[in-house]
Amino acid sequence: MKKKSRVKAKSKLARKLKVRKPAKAKVKAKKASSKRPPVKAAKKAKQTAKSPKPKPGSKPRSGIIAPVNGVLLGYVEDYFAKIGVIALTLKAPVALGQRIQVLGHTTHLEQLVDSMQIDHAVVSQAGANDAVGIKVIGRTRRGDHVYLLK
Repeated sequence: MKKKSRVKAKSKLARKLKVRKPAKAKVKAKKASSKRPPVKAAKKAKQTAKSPKPKPGSKPRSGIIAPVNGVLLGYVEDYFAKIGVIALTLKAPVALGQRIQVLGHTTHLEQLVDSMQIDHAVVSQAGANDAVGIKVIGRTRRGDHVYLLK
């Protein structure tokens, strides 16, 4: 009986110490298909041929209809949500008290220019090619169109 208990003890210990080998990954052989040529190379070539996209603030969005009585002032380059200010580079002169309209995919604002700054200095009017900040009443986004209404 002693022999049987020793054998049982050895087999239990062997089971505990036995380390499993990792399963071997099965590799399937690819069959050569004469029906269609490989498409991956063509897709990669198309992807690399695409031109880089410009910044949204620099190019107008399609699908935005300009107001009939409006002159394009520029595109929203940045919007500061905490202070409610848009930053843009003007394409036409603007002054305090004039009416502007901001149009975008989800934006439609119309207001008077109450506050305008150039380099943190309050100004009453600004000319073309000036980078200005204008206080707005609602949320806008980069690339929105800003029009001066007459």
